[in-house]
Amino acid sequence: MVALAFAARAEEYVRGEFRFAVAPPADWVETQPVAEHWDEQRLPSAGKRWRNWLYDAQYARFGGRRERYQDVAYEATSPALLGEVGKVEIDFRPDFERLTIHEISLRRDGRWSSRLKPEAITLARRESEFERDMALGSVSAMAVLDDVRVGDVVRVRYSVNGENPILAGLDHVGGRFALNAPLLARQLRVLFDRDARPSEQRDAGVAAPRVTRGPKYLEWRYRAEAVAEIVAEDRNPVWFSPYPQVSLSEKRDWAAVAAWARALYPPPAPLPADLAERIAQWRRLPDAQARIAAALLAVQEEVRYFGVEIGDNTHRPREPAEVWEQRRGDCKDKSRLLVTILAALDVPAFPALVSAGSGKRVAELPPSAGAFDHVIVQVRSDKGVLWLDPTRTAQRGPALAQEIGDFGFALPVAADTKGLVAVVPNPANHNRTRVRERYEPRADGSELALEIRAEYAGDVANLVRAELRYNGSEAMARRYADFYRRRFPELDAAAPLAVEDDADANRLVLTERYRVLKPWSASSPGQRALDLDADSIAGALSLPATLQRHTPLALTYPNDIAHRIELVLPSGWRWTGSSAERELDDPAAQYRYRAGVDAGTVFSEESVVVRADSVPVERMAAHLDWRRAAREQNLQRWVLALPAAEADQARKARLNDLVRGVINDNKKAKKARGDE
Repeated sequence: MVALAFAARAEEYVRGEFRFAVAPPADWVETQPVAEHWDEQRLPSAGKRWRNWLYDAQYARFGGRRERYQDVAYEATSPALLGEVGKVEIDFRPDFERLTIHEISLRRDGRWSSRLKPEAITLARRESEFERDMALGSVSAMAVLDDVRVGDVVRVRYSVNGENPILAGLDHVGGRFALNAPLLARQLRVLFDRDARPSEQRDAGVAAPRVTRGPKYLEWRYRAEAVAEIVAEDRNPVWFSPYPQVSLSEKRDWAAVAAWARALYPPPAPLPADLAERIAQWRRLPDAQARIAAALLAVQEEVRYFGVEIGDNTHRPREPAEVWEQRRGDCKDKSRLLVTILAALDVPAFPALVSAGSGKRVAELPPSAGAFDHVIVQVRSDKGVLWLDPTRTAQRGPALAQEIGDFGFALPVAADTKGLVAVVPNPANHNRTRVRERYEPRADGSELALEIRAEYAGDVANLVRAELRYNGSEAMARRYADFYRRRFPELDAAAPLAVEDDADANRLVLTERYRVLKPWSASSPGQRALDLDADSIAGALSLPATLQRHTPLALTYPNDIAHRIELVLPSGWRWTGSSAERELDDPAAQYRYRAGVDAGTVFSEESVVVRADSVPVERMAAHLDWRRAAREQNLQRWVLALPAAEADQARKARLNDLVRGVINDNKKAKKARGDE
């Protein structure tokens, strides 16, 4: 049975400053049927949270049109999900898009009934990105459905007409061909001008399209049926998507996109006097690298991140003078400001468009303005090409060492740009952690003094510095102490958390000092045991949540961690272990271990050096075995033998305790029998 028909004419509804319409779809839309029955043998759904009956997306890109049509039909299989089923929410951008709702209906026992009540639909700004310091100008049309039950199929059809004019038609369309729940029918239909020559990016999991050229338009149609759900795995690289997808656009090259972007970055207006004065001060710094670092730090730290992504502001940056005076801006605002400052310092620099969401995958997409979601800065200095991100904070050290994200490729907004260029780590970029964990027992072993000294360099120093600034050193000290209390329940801070920050070298040192009572694990008489864990190494060796993997595993790269544990032996104490060395190699990383006694101090040293940004599926089993072997070595128990006299005393004390225990048990037994 087909869904209900709707009103023959359009009717508009106004909610304050926003509006929507209720009408049939445009004449170019081909309405797809919803299957009458779910074929459980063809597409099992038992135990799944959702069943997706239909996911149809159609786009008009002919005759100057910019329209999209969506048709979804879904069913919840659990009462716990009825709250989600009963809420319909459609987002659009009212500054350049118009929403038309075609249908909201429900099928129960094979019969469709309309649930579209225009008078009950509300329109409201739902700034879901506001907590990320972004205002997108999005509006949500929201409807709440009454009387929704398990087994009901809800269908929602609507169209959005219009596109952000700032893109100048340089967009792309497409979609996924699998979801995280079973999908019975999927269609993507795109209509181009009849003489268009589209560019396509299609993953291996998507069947080839049917392409037909009619009298009005060129049609590309993709279809899929009975698509099993995709079970997402954790720790995937940013460039990897587990969902097979398609992207389409009109034929163009990256040079055309770069030319479009250059028009958005015209020569700036004069800078305010206070900024001109700062630039004059920076010019007196000893070299170009120092000037770059000073300018970057000022834009990162003195101009807070906040983006108003409405209208032209989605892609056109504001004037640098305005950004500086207001001390706020988004990625494109801050990048243009930094480029302007560097130009005044005679340092050639250009905004560069990148994709934080797709990473290096952007190189596979059809060239379009919509392929990018972030802007960084390319600097052409005397030391070569540098990449800087003015939206980051807490970065310190020289410009050559600044961390840049895993963007893969960028499109510089420069006159000589012909295509994408690789974004590679800056020459002196590194990520290094050095930890020394030192235990000093009292002479009788009744308690330990524990000192942990952690030295961070590179981006890990930036991350720890940012955490210090956000949470404060006292809160971090409490969290660190609680971490060690998991191992030593009776632990007290012996001193406040000490912080040494060498900003010029981007070197950060944290020192913790504790007093540990009852530190020893259960052991035999005459011995003491201490359970240890080089936790900074353990984090790098942790296993992913999904172990039977079908997707790549992301690694923190570059990364170099070393952790040394020391225990000063009291006079006469002896470590019962033996010296050892071990090295475990994997193509993606290396683990080393060394243990022994040096000048009365037991020690172990562990290190991990990461060599790659990810592990491919074909090497996954061996890599996970490498992690397991290294983790086994990482967990240690040191057993210490007491001096002979102390050991004998401990044995006698234990024997006395046992005898007293037996005597007390006998007394209790006699009392229970009434013998006393």
